[in-house]
Amino acid sequence: MTVHNYPIPPDVVPAEAVDTAGFWDGLARSYIPPLELKVDPSVRLHTDADEAIDPMTYEVVRYALLNVNFEHSAYLKKLCISPVVVNACDYQASVMAENGDLVFLGPMIQTFSNSQSTIVKWILENRSANPGIRDGDMFLCNDPWIGASHQPDTTLVMPVFYEGELFCWVGNVLHHADTGGTVPGSYCYTAPDAFSEPPSFPAFTIMENYRVRQDMEDVFLRQSRVPDIVRMDLRAAIAGNLAAARKIKDLVARYGAATVKGIMRRTLDASERQFAERMALIPDGSWSHRAYTEVSLPGDEGVYAYQVNIHKRGDMIYVDNEGTEEQVGAICATFSTFQGAVLSALATSLASDLGGAVGGAYRRVHFSMIPGTLNCADHPAAVSTSGSFTLEINTYCAIMAVAKMMACGDESLRELIIGPSIPHFYTFVLDGTDPSGNYFVSPNADGMMGSLGATVESDGVDAGGHFWIPQCISPNVEDVEQQFPVLYLYRRFLANGADGAGKHRGGLGFVEASLPWEPGDVSSIGMHSNESFTKAQGLFGGNPGTRAWFRLRRDTDVRNQLASGRIPTSVDELAGEEIPLGFHEHPVPINSDDVWEYCSPSTAGYGDPLTRDPQVIAADIAQYQASAEDVLATYGVVATDDGIDEDATQRSRNDRLAARINETKV
Repeated sequence: MTVHNYPIPPDVVPAEAVDTAGFWDGLARSYIPPLELKVDPSVRLHTDADEAIDPMTYEVVRYALLNVNFEHSAYLKKLCISPVVVNACDYQASVMAENGDLVFLGPMIQTFSNSQSTIVKWILENRSANPGIRDGDMFLCNDPWIGASHQPDTTLVMPVFYEGELFCWVGNVLHHADTGGTVPGSYCYTAPDAFSEPPSFPAFTIMENYRVRQDMEDVFLRQSRVPDIVRMDLRAAIAGNLAAARKIKDLVARYGAATVKGIMRRTLDASERQFAERMALIPDGSWSHRAYTEVSLPGDEGVYAYQVNIHKRGDMIYVDNEGTEEQVGAICATFSTFQGAVLSALATSLASDLGGAVGGAYRRVHFSMIPGTLNCADHPAAVSTSGSFTLEINTYCAIMAVAKMMACGDESLRELIIGPSIPHFYTFVLDGTDPSGNYFVSPNADGMMGSLGATVESDGVDAGGHFWIPQCISPNVEDVEQQFPVLYLYRRFLANGADGAGKHRGGLGFVEASLPWEPGDVSSIGMHSNESFTKAQGLFGGNPGTRAWFRLRRDTDVRNQLASGRIPTSVDELAGEEIPLGFHEHPVPINSDDVWEYCSPSTAGYGDPLTRDPQVIAADIAQYQASAEDVLATYGVVATDDGIDEDATQRSRNDRLAARINETKV
């Protein structure tokens, strides 16, 4: 049964679909806010907004509101201490209206695009009567059925009051190094359900009257293996909200509450209009993309489908997940994750020039979800791996469906198409003892280097990051080695081959290898992304991306080789036993002479490889040292010592096209 809280055209959703108030309650199922929030009358919302605002004031205040999130983000980066926040920028800041509508989104993780807004709306409906919402309060929530993408991504939101009325909200969400669960790092890929994962806390008051509630802070910290790290990051998040709230109060004091609120309203309306204008350049239609993953729990050999369907009708977008399989194992996500994936794909593709003022565009996007599925899981599904696997594969499906939609639109829109993204955030988690003798948990953040997919206009970007994290940063090798007892052997690009080939090729990923290094000790390594097939398909004939891998070699001679002055450049150059690992495995212990190698893959290509410009391939040969055999097999290009043989290349490509036609004949 498909259930929704919004009016959906009958040609998009079957007539038997129901609109059920209270069905999406955040308990048994994900919370989806209703059209009208039920807020206790004890909380008075500020709604007075000026309509006549001069252009100069509008621009000054609008950019000041935008800058609140930039400064908020800077505070988090400076004050947090965990590498996943400081180095990987795994966080986001937002400014929201009094009713929770998103006004401005920060420059970090875009898939957190509406999670804070959803959480605020839940708080208004469920906390306004008891315990109440007051000036100086702050709420903490990491419940995926309310709005978190997974339990480590913990949200703090704060109401901003003006003369006794709730004027707006500020908030942030950041990834904590460990929030409990069965494995270090809290990506519980061995969990059969939510009861084997970190606790999911519905929103509770972490601060009252500008004072941290020590009892509730202790409750949150008690679950963590590294409570001191989490405490410091939590206090940084609190400080970030306080600073953002102060800046908004300063704006209100200077320009007046009605003026600032009027500019918020106008900003939302302007972004909605621009989004609608761009939608007018696309014909009505429906577009879908389906992707597959594997291994719902260790030992499972199944393959599972996720699907995103986008329907454009007039100036509205309707989204559903029909075609996604039923929830199973530890590869699930809640509606909040699905919503963030779709909204980040739409906003980045169609509203990237709005400077984070995308809340108005979201008014034009309605969801119609099938509950109990892999990307709209009911409680108590296991969802903690969503932050590295399920979120990203739904983001990949969404950006592919959006690209197909935009390809049917105006030429100006086709130039904005974003290429395929990496379908997972490939990483691993180490734990052990640092050089000071302290226990550590370290999610590897090198995957932030990512790779950008090929587009209609150009090749992807090698190690170009991720489109849904515009300011992502990968840590320097030296930074990681300084903080943890790890030594890197190498980190390099993958080869430029058939993977990701196309008229425009996908960006290259990378491969790296490391080992434990004294002083300190690495105890175990978990989350082994050793794929049996590539997850990323190309657009419009482009080749799929690379298959990711994770290799572990036991009891190697690496230290002897290093002592002799030789640095191995492949695990195959090392003695020792190869340990077979799957896509999701229980954490395995690490010995002092073990070496692990992991790959973050190249993205998929765009367009038929046989249409790639031969002269561009000549440059590829020079830059990447591709062989004549490789370019002939992949692109049908005949390369000689004197350059590209144009006539032979045309014959080669014609032969391949003819062979394709013959293969399709029945």
